[in-house]
Amino acid sequence: MILLERNYKWLPPILSFVISLILFVFTYWAASKEFMIREMLGYPITYLYFIYFNGTVYLSIKLSKFFYNIKYFQIHTNTRLFVELMSLFAMSFIFFYVTLITSSVMSGRGDAIIFTKNNTIIGVFQGLVLLLYSSLTITQDFLNKWRQSSIEISELQKQKLRAENRALQAHLNPHFLFNSLNVLISEIDYDPKSAKRFALDLSTIYRYVLNSKDKELVSFKEEWEVMQGYIHLHQVRLGEGLIFESEIHKDSLDKKIPPLSLQLLLENCFKHNQATLRKPLHLSIISDTNKVIVKNNVQLKSQKPESYNIGLKYLNDSFHHIDSNATVKIEQNENEFIVEIPLLTIDK
Repeated sequence: MILLERNYKWLPPILSFVISLILFVFTYWAASKEFMIREMLGYPITYLYFIYFNGTVYLSIKLSKFFYNIKYFQIHTNTRLFVELMSLFAMSFIFFYVTLITSSVMSGRGDAIIFTKNNTIIGVFQGLVLLLYSSLTITQDFLNKWRQSSIEISELQKQKLRAENRALQAHLNPHFLFNSLNVLISEIDYDPKSAKRFALDLSTIYRYVLNSKDKELVSFKEEWEVMQGYIHLHQVRLGEGLIFESEIHKDSLDKKIPPLSLQLLLENCFKHNQATLRKPLHLSIISDTNKVIVKNNVQLKSQKPESYNIGLKYLNDSFHHIDSNATVKIEQNENEFIVEIPLLTIDK
């Protein structure tokens, strides 16, 4: 890759020289009655012209960088492009006449008439050609900067998602752990066997959280196995206040989802809704080959808990970042809250 980049650096100067050679040969052929390459190579103006053309291309790149660093033109890009192209044309036209005057002085024809109609037409033509070629160079520079900016934005988005993921994991720690430890203490005295399973499930969940923190995707099977333990912890805590059912299609298990997607939805359900013996919380998880649906009845707590808006937005951004066509669908009415997340087939 480094070798290719080094070779590529020589391409623009070589291309500029070839274009200047072709353009000068064409101009010399049009202006001279007896076209001879050997004579052309003997004229000082030939080499002055090469310096003029390639020097203007080089200065056009410097000019583009100069305007790019001006704060006003960073905001008003259309104005910057217009001023840049007009400055380039004026510079090219002036340099063309400087080349003619220098050539006349070097050849001993200092009194020759330079500002003629033909020279003006040729100067405008040369300026337009240089304008066109330099525009392509400026455009290429713009596209390179745009590509680099896109890469940087993409990387920032990844870092943002990782930060949000860690924030959600940190949110899991104090609330969920505090409640679980209280239940575990009670279970140790009441049912030691149940307490042992409870502790194992709790350990599995946190191990999964730690192991998945740097992953973009995990298999739905892996997430589902851990989330069954997560639901079991809540079943022990809530008893008959939680009624849970699931229907998992076997072909969905090998699909992919961002880690902790199900945990986020389940936590959202438990955090916002009451779950008592008189008003049980009905929770269901259903999957097919393309999606997973998490559904619960709506019975909001009288004292609403603090809302973490990054939750569902983070989930949607995570899916969309991996697959631009993947979206999280949310449906809510007076009785039910339904979230549908896609199952991905991307290997990452």
